[in-house]
Amino acid sequence: MIYVANNIGVIEFDGSDWQHIPINNALARCLGTDSTGRVWVGGQDEVGYLAPDSSNSLKYYSLINLLPERFSKPGLIRQIYPTSNAVYFSTFQTLFRINKDLSVSYWEPKTQFHRSYYVENTIFINQRDYGLTYLHNDSLVKVPGCEILGSQLVYTILPYDFRYLLVGTQVNGFYLLDKQALTNHSLPPDFKTLIPFKTSNDNFFTTHRIYSGIMLDEGLWAIGTYSGGVVIINRNGQIVRIISKETGLQDNTAWYLYADNTKNIWMALNNGISYSPFHSQLTSWTEQEGISGVVQSAVNYQGTIYYSSNTGVHIKTNSHFEKIKGINDLAYGLFIYTDETGQEHLLSGTLSGIYVIEGSNAKLISTAKQSAYSFTKSKIFPGIIYVGLYDGIGVIQEKNGKLSFLGYLIKLKSEVYRITEDKTGNIWFTQRYKGIGFLDVINPYDLIAEKYNSYTLPFNPKCDDISVNYIDGMVLASSEGGLSRYDESSDSFIPETMLGTQYANGTVGIRILACSKNNEIWFETYKFAANRRLERVTKFSDNAYHRTPAQFTLIPETIFFDVHTDSGNVTWISCTDGLFRFDPNQQFSNNQIPRVFIRQVITKGKKIVYGGYPFDSTALKPFDEKRVTHSQVILTLPSKANDITISFSSPYFQPNHQLSYSYMLEGYDDDWSPWTTSQFKEYTNLTPGNYRFLVKSKTIQDTESPIEYFEFYIDYPFYLKWYAFIIYAILLGLLILAIVRINTRILRVSNIRLQQLVDERTKDLTESERALTEKNILLQHQKEEILSQRDELEERNKHINDSIQYAKTIQQAILPDLNTVLANDFEHFLIYLPKELVSGDFCWVGQVGPKNKPNEKLFVAVVDCTGHGVPGAFMSLIGSRLLSEIVIERKNHNPASILTELNAEVNKALRQDVSESFDGMDVSLCLIERKTDESYVVTFAGANRPLYYCHKGDNNIQTLRGNRKSIGSVLPDVDPEFSSWRISMHTDDILVMATDGITDQNNALRKKYTTCRLHASIIMTLGKPMHQMQDVILQDFMNFKGDEPQRDDITVLGIRLK
Repeated sequence: MIYVANNIGVIEFDGSDWQHIPINNALARCLGTDSTGRVWVGGQDEVGYLAPDSSNSLKYYSLINLLPERFSKPGLIRQIYPTSNAVYFSTFQTLFRINKDLSVSYWEPKTQFHRSYYVENTIFINQRDYGLTYLHNDSLVKVPGCEILGSQLVYTILPYDFRYLLVGTQVNGFYLLDKQALTNHSLPPDFKTLIPFKTSNDNFFTTHRIYSGIMLDEGLWAIGTYSGGVVIINRNGQIVRIISKETGLQDNTAWYLYADNTKNIWMALNNGISYSPFHSQLTSWTEQEGISGVVQSAVNYQGTIYYSSNTGVHIKTNSHFEKIKGINDLAYGLFIYTDETGQEHLLSGTLSGIYVIEGSNAKLISTAKQSAYSFTKSKIFPGIIYVGLYDGIGVIQEKNGKLSFLGYLIKLKSEVYRITEDKTGNIWFTQRYKGIGFLDVINPYDLIAEKYNSYTLPFNPKCDDISVNYIDGMVLASSEGGLSRYDESSDSFIPETMLGTQYANGTVGIRILACSKNNEIWFETYKFAANRRLERVTKFSDNAYHRTPAQFTLIPETIFFDVHTDSGNVTWISCTDGLFRFDPNQQFSNNQIPRVFIRQVITKGKKIVYGGYPFDSTALKPFDEKRVTHSQVILTLPSKANDITISFSSPYFQPNHQLSYSYMLEGYDDDWSPWTTSQFKEYTNLTPGNYRFLVKSKTIQDTESPIEYFEFYIDYPFYLKWYAFIIYAILLGLLILAIVRINTRILRVSNIRLQQLVDERTKDLTESERALTEKNILLQHQKEEILSQRDELEERNKHINDSIQYAKTIQQAILPDLNTVLANDFEHFLIYLPKELVSGDFCWVGQVGPKNKPNEKLFVAVVDCTGHGVPGAFMSLIGSRLLSEIVIERKNHNPASILTELNAEVNKALRQDVSESFDGMDVSLCLIERKTDESYVVTFAGANRPLYYCHKGDNNIQTLRGNRKSIGSVLPDVDPEFSSWRISMHTDDILVMATDGITDQNNALRKKYTTCRLHASIIMTLGKPMHQMQDVILQDFMNFKGDEPQRDDITVLGIRLK
C-alpha cells in the first residue's frame, strides 16, 4: 500500500482506490514505517500510528498524551523515524523519542532545528547558525568541521559509500561528509569533514534548489528540487535522467521522494502525487513528453537520439526533443551508414528529398530531390546505397566522404517502401499495389540492371502493407497473408514456418520490421489491420527461432513503422503511439509476483463489516510486533446480512499494467471464475453456514499472485436455531390435541342429525328410482351412438392435423436460427407471418467465411415459393436444400450464378420439361463480405425480388431491382439471365429483403399496402435499434390490414451491418 500525508490527514492507495484516514481533524506532515510494517504519523500537534479498529478498518491512534505537559502542543511534526524499539520525531523546537516502554526522551536546540535525518542508524539534525549535530549516547553532538552548514539549509543526507555520506544543500549544492568525524574524536587539524561534491551541472541544482533525496540503488540517487523536477545522478555526479514537466511530470516541485519495492519513484508534488518506473526495460515518449507527429523512424546516432515524423526530424537534447533545422517536410526513414574511413553519417528520406544530418542541422543532397522512403547499403558494391523512392529505386554513391545521387536504377509507377539485397547483389523491394519486385544489379555505378520481375504472395494479401527482408540466406516476404519465402525452384514465394505455423496459413498477418545483429527478428503481428502487436524472436544454437518473454505486451496494440537496435543493444521502436525504448540490459522487474488484498466486505445498506485489516485488541500496543492476518480471522455475520459485496485490490505499481482477477467462494462456487478486471464480487441470498472467499490476481505476463482468502460465517436466523424447533414441536403437539377433541364432539352431533335425514330421504329415493331407471336405459342408447360418431371424426381430424404439424416441424428445422448466426456480427429483425400453419416463404443463410470468422463472408436469401400452406412448404424444402447444395457443397459463391444454377435444379426437380407446372419461386439473394472493421461489399442478385438498402446518415431508401426472371416457372421471362450488382457499404448501413406478401396485402377498401408505405416505416426508424424497426413495420401493417384476412405468406428480413 502507498500512504500519503496531506492537509486532511492520511490517505491510503491500494493500486486502484484512495481511502481517507483522519488524524483527529489535524493535517498530517510526515510518515514512517517500522520493521513490522506499522505506519507512524506526524502532524500538527499530533503523533501516533495506524492500526485496525473493531470494525476491521484502519484507524489513527494518537500518542500525543504521552508527551510531557509542557509539550502538549508540540507544533508541526516535520519528520518521523520509527526504529525497532523507539520512534523519533522532530519539530523546529524539539527532537522527541518515544521509547518502547512508552517513556519519552527529548532534546532541544542551541538555536533552532531545521531538518532531521535518519541515516545508517544515526539521527542527524541541522541547527541554524550552529551546524550539523547528531545523536550520540543520547546527546546531541556537533559534527566537527560542519559549521558551514549552520548558515545553509541542508535538505538531504544520504548514504554514499563505506566512508562518506552525501549532503545536499540549497546554497552550495552537494558535499561528501567523512564518517570518521562521527567516530574518531582525535582528528588531525587539517582533516576536512566536508568535501565539495561536483556534478555535471552544479548550476542546475543551485538554480532549482535541492529539496529532497533518496538512494535508489548503489551508485544512483534521486534528488528532488524546488523548481526543476527530480534528477537522477550517479556516483560521479553525472546527471543520468531528469524527470520534469517536459517529460510528463505534473509539477516541477518535488517536496518528498519515496522508492517502493519495485523501484518506482513516488514524488509528492505541489499539485498531487506522481510516480515513475526507474528500472523498467521499456521507456516511452508520447505527445505528452514532447513527441511531435507520428514517429516513422528513430536511431541512436553518435550517442544522440533522432526521430523522424510527419513534422520533420527531431533531436533529443537533455530532457526534451527539438526539431532540427533544414527539414520542413514529412520525414520517413533514418539511416546510419559508415564510410570507407569508418566514420558514421546519418541520412533522412523526406517528401522533398534526401538529407544529410549533422547535429541539429540537415543539408539536402543537391542531386537527390526525390521523395525517399527507405535505404539499404550494398554489401557487394562498395560505397553504394540503394534508396526506395516515390517512383522507383535510386542509387547514392559515397566517395571521398561525399555523397552524390547517381540517378535511377529503375523507374517504376509505384512507391518503394522496403529494399533488401541478397548474397549475389540482387535487390528485392516492395511495390505498393504490385507486390514484391526483383532486380538483377549488374553495375550500380553506371545504373545498369536487368531482369526486372514482380511476384505475388500466397493468399493474395494487400500489396500496400508488405515487407521484404534477407535473413538466413532467404528472401522473406511478410504481409497480411503471413510469412513466405522465395523458392528458386518454382520461381515463386511459398509459405514459410520458421517463425511458427500460425504465420504460414494465411490467417494471421505479419510484417518484419528489422533483423538485429544479435540474431533477433522484430516483427508485428495482427488479425485486424489497426490493432498490431510487437513480437521478438531470437535465434538460438539449434538454429531455431524462439519467442522471447512478453515484455512488449506493455506496448499498446498499435501500428509499428520501424525498429532500430543501436550498438549498445538498446532498441528504439517507432509507432503511432510514440517512441519506445527497450533496454534488455535493465533488470526485468515486471515479472515481480503481485499480491492481492481483501479491501472491504459490505452488507445490505452499504454497511462495512470488514475494512481490510483484521482487528486484535491484544495487538494495539505501539511497539507490539504481533500482527493478525486474514487467515486468523473468521467474521460472523447475522442471518440478515446474507447479501455481501467483497472488494479486493492488488497494489502492483507497474506502467501500463492492468491486473486481472479470479475468485471463488468455497461453499457456494464450484470452480474459479474466469479472469476479469472487476475488483469486486457480489453474492446474494447466501444460506447460513461457513464460507471462504479466495481471490488471486494475474499480470499481463500471466504471473499469478498467491491466493488470498477470507473466511466468514453467516449465522442461522432465530426461527432456524435448535431451541426454536423444540418450541415448534411442543406447539404442534398442543394444536393436534385440541383439534382431535373438537372434531370428536362435532362428529357426534353430526351423526345424529344425519341419521334422521337419511331416513327421510330413503323413502323419496325409492319412489323416484323406478322412473330414473327407465330414462337411463334410453339415454344410454343415445350416448353410445353419439360417442361412436365422435370417435370416428376425431380420428380423421387427428390424422390431418398430425400431417400438417409434421410438415411445419420439418419446415422449421430447415429454417436458420438467425439469432445464433447473425447475433455476434449483425443486428437484425425478421417478420415471418405464414398465411397458414406452414409457409411457402423461407429465409436461408450460408456462412462461407473462415472457420474462426464464418460471418466475414455470408449469404442471406429471402425466398417466396409458389402458393402457400402445404404446397408452398414442400417448395420451400426443395429451395432450401438446393441453395445449401449449390453454395456450401458446390462452393458457388457468385449470386447470379447461384440463381442460374438454382433455376436449372428446380426445373429438373419439378420435371418442367414434361409437366410445364407454374410452380416456382422468387428470390432475393445477398452476399455480404467484410473487408475491414468498418467496410463491407454486398453482392446482390434477384429473381423478381428487389433489395432495399440505406446508408448511415441518408434518409433515402435505395432499391436494387432483381431480374424479371423466375426460378422454376414455365412463365416467360423478360430478362434472359440473372445479373449481380455490387455495392460498397459501411458500419450501421441497413439491408432489407421482403417477399411480395406484405406489399400486396389489401385492406377493407381493397387498397394494397405498397412498397412506398413499407419504405416510410423503415425511414421512420433508421436511427433506432432493429427490433424497434420491426415493431413499427408490423404495427403499421396490422393497422392497415385491419380485420381483412391475410392473402399470402409474409417475410421481411432487415440487417444492420456492425
